[in-house]
Amino acid sequence: MRKRAQNSNKQFLIGTAAMAFAVMAVVVIFICLCLPYIKPGMKKEQVADLYQIEFARGFAGDSAIVYLNDSLVWHDVVPSDTTRLLIHRFADENTLMVSRSADDAVSIFNIPDKAGRLILRKAGGIVSMTTLSW
Repeated sequence: MRKRAQNSNKQFLIGTAAMAFAVMAVVVIFICLCLPYIKPGMKKEQVADLYQIEFARGFAGDSAIVYLNDSLVWHDVVPSDTTRLLIHRFADENTLMVSRSADDAVSIFNIPDKAGRLILRKAGGIVSMTTLSW
């Protein structure tokens, strides 16, 4: 009986080693296939366009959260009605989301793909946006 137990352990060890070898072989094959597509000097494109987001009217003293696409840009209490944020454009198509902590309402705006001023105003719980080009 001992001989059978040792043989099954040996078979398990050989099977595990074969599977590890197969996994390593697959990894090496994928690396060899992907190597020609890897460029060492690949830099991320930075866009020179700049947005100026301005809280114009009705936000003073209110807590606001500003997202550009899926990135949190600003989360704080708006100190005055002339608070300005300068943000670089992330992508070709951007979405601005403004949330207020007072009523948990979210306002979503599509931003033009050219730089400019985005003026946000709040009146009666509704946030509106005016876009001005530079």
